[in-house]
Amino acid sequence: MSRRHRRPLPLPSFGPRRISLAEGSTRLVIDEHWTPEDRPVQAELQLLERFSALMAAQGWPAHVSRMAYDRIYAGERFGFAKRVGRGELPGLARELIACWRASRSQPVAG
Repeated sequence: MSRRHRRPLPLPSFGPRRISLAEGSTRLVIDEHWTPEDRPVQAELQLLERFSALMAAQGWPAHVSRMAYDRIYAGERFGFAKRVGRGELPGLARELIACWRASRSQPVAG
């Protein structure tokens, strides 16, 4: 009988991190210039980070940057957490679903 090899679950994404560079070196700076209302999923990044940490604590991946910009992925993660999450997670998922629904009612610019 062989054992199946399981891939480790990915760690949650907490967005970009500050790094130190040598004095005078070239660097690319990426800042969050969009407000929650301008992103496809209208939720504060701190809420998405908390959601991701709670999901990771229960063994499920939820990537912050992907949830902020991918409505389909965000809706799937929020719905999953609402159905099977424990503790604070289902309540936070319901709050984020409200943000997700609000973003669906906005016309897409472009």
